[in-house]
Amino acid sequence: MTRPRFLLVSMTLACATGLATAGCATLPSSSSPQVIDTFSPEGSELSVPTPVPDQEPDLLVRDFLKAAAMADQRHAAARQFLTPRAAETWDDLAETVIVLRADLSAEGGRSADRAEYTLRAEKVGTLDPGGIFREDVGQLEVTIGLTRTDGQWRIDELPPGVVIERTEFFSTYAQRDLFFLSGSGDALVPDPRWTAADRTDLEYSLVNLLATGPRPGLTDSVLSRVPASVSVRPGEDGEGGGSSGTTIDFTGLPVLSSQATTEFAAQVVWTLARADVPGPFRLERDGAPLDERYADGWTTEDVRDFDPYPPAEPMRNALTAADGLVRLEDDGARPAGGPWSEVRGGSSAVLSYDGRNLAVVAAEAGDGPSRILVGALDGEPVEALTARTVAGPTFHPVTGRAWVLVDDARLLRIGMGENAPSIQEMDAGPILALGSRVTGLRIDQSGAQMAVVVDGKVFIGSLSAETGQPLPGTFRQVGRALGETASSVAWRDRSTIVVGRETTEAPVATVSVDGAIAEPLSQRNISGPVTAVAAAGREIYVVDRRSLLRLDTGAETGDRYWREISGLAAIRADPVVAG
Repeated sequence: MTRPRFLLVSMTLACATGLATAGCATLPSSSSPQVIDTFSPEGSELSVPTPVPDQEPDLLVRDFLKAAAMADQRHAAARQFLTPRAAETWDDLAETVIVLRADLSAEGGRSADRAEYTLRAEKVGTLDPGGIFREDVGQLEVTIGLTRTDGQWRIDELPPGVVIERTEFFSTYAQRDLFFLSGSGDALVPDPRWTAADRTDLEYSLVNLLATGPRPGLTDSVLSRVPASVSVRPGEDGEGGGSSGTTIDFTGLPVLSSQATTEFAAQVVWTLARADVPGPFRLERDGAPLDERYADGWTTEDVRDFDPYPPAEPMRNALTAADGLVRLEDDGARPAGGPWSEVRGGSSAVLSYDGRNLAVVAAEAGDGPSRILVGALDGEPVEALTARTVAGPTFHPVTGRAWVLVDDARLLRIGMGENAPSIQEMDAGPILALGSRVTGLRIDQSGAQMAVVVDGKVFIGSLSAETGQPLPGTFRQVGRALGETASSVAWRDRSTIVVGRETTEAPVATVSVDGAIAEPLSQRNISGPVTAVAAAGREIYVVDRRSLLRLDTGAETGDRYWREISGLAAIRADPVVAG
């Protein structure tokens, strides 16, 4: 299990790394570079602001903004700063806007009993219903009016909705994953949501959120065994028998088949376990065990086959332009042997998730076309097609087919036929609508989502659970602070991507699937721009302007530096991992 993440959004990354002006759209031009940090409220209680006697009106507005980050009881803490009438009429559910920093100016003037302030800020994102974070840009300008009531300043005029400064938002909210089923029903797809960090009824709120279904954009890409008709009621944990764990009693839950019961439990158990709700989880229907075999409670071991973050093997092979496929061993790199070691000019490669098949892009000399080769890892490479440009390849984890987007125009799915590869044309429209030049293409480990790099920007979209086609209207830009500097993308896991960038400063970054969290990775011993990225478990691999490098993200912070791979120093090589 992992702790909920309290990481600050890297909206300062753009200006800190010298991005183009367009990439700094969410930042004031006078911003100075800031280091991305980790916020951990454990061990310290968050203070709840309250009005201070004889407080100046501008300071009262400041404290109101801090209190607005606490959504408990319809923003009861923030309503203390309002007049009784304003507290009664304020529509706090209209919209929640997260801003980089709120600047106040007394442009409306001030008298003995009246003050008016203009709040200006640059948007970071919005928090949509259900705790869905959505990146947003642009300027926000609102007017806040105050009056003196019984000798004390109180807010009597404010627009509907809530404005929260970024630092306050990430101090009071935590990102937690809901899990839905992939179209094949055998994998879990994370759907990040933001809930109060110190919420006492977390287990019930998360399960109720599961019942509301996935976020827009994932609806046609995932399945759910948690119906909208279900609701939960608190159990009696800790009463009478001193039992440990958590009881969730469902009402409105229909009778499920054995397989559907397991899938239902997988969604609920992994959602709760990843949020650090204590197990085992006693899942009940109207007071009776959902499954008598697990009357004492479910654990993640009972649904291990659905582990949304399974362990991954580190990279075992690399592709060199001069010597084809090489095998990485403790004492260095050596030819893998077989026909794949005879391939020359290889520029990118990917392994199927079952480890059996390989897809390689090999460039002809000069300005000639690129060949796309596919085949069994221990077999003969077969040329599937040639193209002027190629984004990908990437393997679908369920069908085992390789996908490529060629000539910035055609999205193709390549099957590993016994005699010759089969090629199927897919709908490239949802991707081509994003821009003109596609340089990155990766399907996630569940087969539900796709990350693409178009014109230097990163997008994540969904694949249809029914047809596997990219779904129109689901692709959204993430990592806006990276500007238009992205060159390549890979899935680190099902909720995080790794982005290679055409910059010398912070050339590699990770971005959460909802775009809320962006972090630059270590800049020690790496020389951008980065042309390729890959990930396997705790290790991330990149190709910088010198060689193929490896970063162990599980190492102590002080030891996180990019290392050359033994036997491949100063050799043009690309990573070969599943994806």
